[in-house]
Amino acid sequence: MASPLDEMTKLLAGLSLGSNCMKTLESLRILLASVSLSELKDYTPKIDIDRIYKCLATSNRDQIDLTCEILKRILGTIPVGHALSKYEDLFLEGLAHSENRVKELIFQELQMAADDEQACEQLSTKMELLQSCLQAVGSDDSSIAGKASKVFMSLARQRSAASVLVSPPIVEEMRIVSRKNDVVRYRIYDILITYCCASQENLTFCEEKELISSLLAEVLVGDILVQLNALELITTLASCQHGRDYLERQGIIQKLAGNLDEATADPLASLLVPGLMKFFGALAHFQPDVLARYPNFTNTMFNLIDDSDVSMRMIAIETLSFIATERDGKFALNQQGSKLDSAIKTIGALFTHAYNDVRLKALDSFAELIHIPSTETTDEELQKIVERWFHQLDSKPIQLVMNVTKQPFKDLRFSALRILLQLVPQIWAQKLMSQQPGFLEFLLDRRAEPDKDCHELKFNVLKKLSESINPEAAIWSDYCMAQMRDHVREGCWFARAQSAVAFESGP
Repeated sequence: MASPLDEMTKLLAGLSLGSNCMKTLESLRILLASVSLSELKDYTPKIDIDRIYKCLATSNRDQIDLTCEILKRILGTIPVGHALSKYEDLFLEGLAHSENRVKELIFQELQMAADDEQACEQLSTKMELLQSCLQAVGSDDSSIAGKASKVFMSLARQRSAASVLVSPPIVEEMRIVSRKNDVVRYRIYDILITYCCASQENLTFCEEKELISSLLAEVLVGDILVQLNALELITTLASCQHGRDYLERQGIIQKLAGNLDEATADPLASLLVPGLMKFFGALAHFQPDVLARYPNFTNTMFNLIDDSDVSMRMIAIETLSFIATERDGKFALNQQGSKLDSAIKTIGALFTHAYNDVRLKALDSFAELIHIPSTETTDEELQKIVERWFHQLDSKPIQLVMNVTKQPFKDLRFSALRILLQLVPQIWAQKLMSQQPGFLEFLLDRRAEPDKDCHELKFNVLKKLSESINPEAAIWSDYCMAQMRDHVREGCWFARAQSAVAFESGP
């Protein structure tokens, strides 16, 4: 009896572009599915992929889809570098194919090569293939353009292969592709910024070759939409120290600070405010002294938290919480005194806002504000800051958070429970919890929470609380502590049996 692999040989030998092509391909697909990957891997070198690939030369989309499925199965058994070396011509034909399904198959192979530390070096030598891929970055189809861009983004992060992106043939191809329109030009900028972020050397090279100088110009003047796109990219550049240093040297940060003043005064320019807030928020996240160095940004952020425009208010609150993510950011914000206190009160008021999405963002932002990493739980100064901020939230902050856990929208309940979980390890928070009427009963009630994730998180709040209690602190009574231990021992999904009493029926 012939083995599946012998049968495959016969099918491949009989594969033609005639009327029986679809039937043969379907038989081949079924056969491939029946063979294990390890068996197929050993047999793959004997498969004539060129013969299968010729089946793509058709306008029949069903045949194209079936051929791509077969090729994907086979190529999946071939080491990335080997496929790139052996089938470069087929990959080039695939990128030139009229059907996106074929291009997507090739981009999948190129992406695996770009992500592989060894294969990426081989890919960097395939200049014609890279140029063809770069032309796809200029595609009118955003899906294809995105896949092509992603290949170059991955190459840009590979130290051993990234230099190909600034080789003369690729740079020239970039210039040609960029001329198509603003959208394509910014796709190219995005690749270059990713390359610049990888190292100081890369950024210096792009600076010397003036590859991003036009981007810096566009962030300051011109069409509002173009400026917003440019702002997004230089915000990415600001995520690395050498990028921030470069922007500082070029005077971009100072000029954008001036633009922030204009944007808040000019209704048209106000469209830039979200992008500017995100940029300066990123700067302040990495370098909290930005709050002191650029007071116009700091004042704008706090003013927007009380703005009548809810969308602007949310942007400012998210910027505030992003700055507070790290310890130094919390300390820098705490120095803002009454302005920060007012902002926290506003956030607390939004916990009861009419719109759920606003309430959710307020809850999540406040969770970031009071988050203390596990490595810094012994930092007493940081704990004092978080305690002060929590008291600014509301006159009865624990009750405010508890009230949110009773809302019908489960995401709100989950975020409120997450805040309680963060507070549990802190002694001052435990004192507030113990003084809040009904708090322990709320945690002990297994029936009140219908959602699985919220139910488990609520149990974890109590579990963590029971594990964090220091009996010497005398915060909780012996009875309360015993209730907590029993609840944890019984488990998250414990259900107490209901007793029933049978009554004898009357005469």
